[in-house]
Amino acid sequence: MRSFIEYLDGKLNEGRAEIERLSAEGRKDDADFAKVSTNIYEVCKTVSQALISRPGAGVSAIGAKFEHFRASWGAALDKAKQHDDAKAVAVEEIKLAALDDVIAHFQEVKEA
Repeated sequence: MRSFIEYLDGKLNEGRAEIERLSAEGRKDDADFAKVSTNIYEVCKTVSQALISRPGAGVSAIGAKFEHFRASWGAALDKAKQHDDAKAVAVEEIKLAALDDVIAHFQEVKEA
């Protein structure tokens, strides 16, 4: 589990550096999208740390929470598409892409 948290920490550091670079370049929209992705890594780290320390929760609870996020954000993406809200579509797609990356690395923890 420690390597998973270290991976998330690395992604958080990369994201923060990217936000800073984009902001310095005056690319506010790109920086805002980078903030969305970075926030997902932060949320997943916080949830993972909270659930792994909870008696009776553990790794399976983390996986279930990630799947809950996927369903919720997938529904939000569908709704944004229905309303032709391009910005919301982009945000939800960024969230789901970051979550897919988290889940892919989380699978390594589950299989170890």
